[in-house]
Amino acid sequence: MMQRRRRFIRAKQNRSYTVEQLARLFGCHKNTIRNWFRAGLQPIDDRRPMLFSGHDVNAFHAEQRATMKRPCAPGELYCLPCRKAQWPAGDMAEFVESGKGRGRMRAICPDCGRLLFQAVSSARLAEFQALLDVTDAKA
Repeated sequence: MMQRRRRFIRAKQNRSYTVEQLARLFGCHKNTIRNWFRAGLQPIDDRRPMLFSGHDVNAFHAEQRATMKRPCAPGELYCLPCRKAQWPAGDMAEFVESGKGRGRMRAICPDCGRLLFQAVSSARLAEFQALLDVTDAKA
């Protein structure tokens, strides 16, 4: 089953929400909100019904998104199947320009043999060229 991607900056900063209101706001089940509570979302107080501050809800989601980030070191590209940053096989990469000083680095993963991708600006292209053998491909 495909998971939906939600926009998590929906809660108003200065408003309090019940579990049911948050479920309606984010378009999910009430148990999802209760799972967020178990994962660290703090209610305003210990009384019933549980009330959550909009500011706390947005801060909780920002923290959750920050923990999912996997920054790449210079010269590394992210491999989706391996779920980690990898140094390209053979120290080779390919730059595919997409216009307006932007492009995409493409290389082969040394572990699984699949393609690595990373969006790169023209300013960062020089950084990759210093570390890797970068060829220019026409899009």
